[in-house]
Order: sequence, then C-alpha cells, then structure tokens
Amino acid sequence: MDITFRHGEDIDQRETGVRILQRYWKAFAPKDANQWGERIANAGGYVVAAYVGNIIAGVLEAMRFDSGGDPERVPGTFGELTADGTWKTHRDSGDTVMLVDLTIAPNHHGTGLFEAITFYARHKFHSPSGMIFTYSPLFLAEKRYWVVHKHERLGAKLAKELPRSRAGLTMMVNGEELSAEDVGIAAYAV
Repeated sequence: MDITFRHGEDIDQRETGVRILQRYWKAFAPKDANQWGERIANAGGYVVAAYVGNIIAGVLEAMRFDSGGDPERVPGTFGELTADGTWKTHRDSGDTVMLVDLTIAPNHHGTGLFEAITFYARHKFHSPSGMIFTYSPLFLAEKRYWVVHKHERLGAKLAKELPRSRAGLTMMVNGEELSAEDVGIAAYAV
C-alpha cells in the first residue's frame, strides 16, 4: 500500500476529509471544510491526512498541550481539550502530544492504515514530556476497550478514563450502534 502523509495547509480533498470525520465523530467533527480549515490552521501542523495513492484515506487530528506527561492533567471533556473543536488550545510549545481523533475511511479499515498513522505520529511528532497520549472512545460492555486495545498492541498503556467526555456520541462498531461518550487516555512512551 502506497501511503503518503500531508500536514496542515498541504492537506487537500478537505470535503472528503470532513466526511470521514463526520461519519464517526458526528457533532464533534467539523461542520464543513471551512471549519476544518480553522482546526488545521490552529493545530500548527498536527492535523495530518494519510493518502493511499492520491486519495485521502485517513485523518489524524492531533495537538500539543501542557500536561507534563501526566494523564491526570488531561482536560475532562473534548470541549475543554480542543476549545470546542477549534483546536485553539493547541500550543506549539506544549510539552505533550495528544492524538485526539485518528479516523480511517470505511473502505480502508483492516488494511494497516491505523497502525501506519500511529507509527508516523509516534516518530514524527516531538513530545518533550516523553509521552504521547491518545483520546480513544470507550464503548459499553465487552467492546469497551476495542480502540484502546488497538493502541495497546502498538505499545500504549491505558492511563485514565474520562466519563462522558463526548456527551451524546454514539458510533457504529461491527454493525452495532454503541455509546462512545467515555474516553480512554492511552499513553505511549517516546
């Protein structure tokens, strides 16, 4: 699979990127390409699009903030973390990278793109605290840690759970609509 990555203002096919984000993050996704453009501008190069061939196939919306690498200092809600989805809380001088939304287009699920984007972020983003955090959805019952387990297989450890961080969010998991309000903070040591 031929994967390339583009950061910030180099990202094109923005309408497609927004559709990928909206499919999973619903009200927490940008409403349109202009709103996504604001996130991209505010994120200082920490929004990345993955292209398979020349088609956008995945999006990573990340940021830097100050936590000293301490998961207890992660804001309790998506709104607090991202300034209500504007990414105005991103700080180029922040000491910790947060992988907020790692989203793969449906036709690229199971192709290794999730792993490729995670690998790319862990090796390209500088996190002075020595930690990179994820902001992973937690589901109900036996599927609760489905996304966290994907990160654990790549070396992360669950560090904290945030109840109702994305109040009202539901996601489709294997054909089943599940609550995704809670968030797990998984931590990679870098």
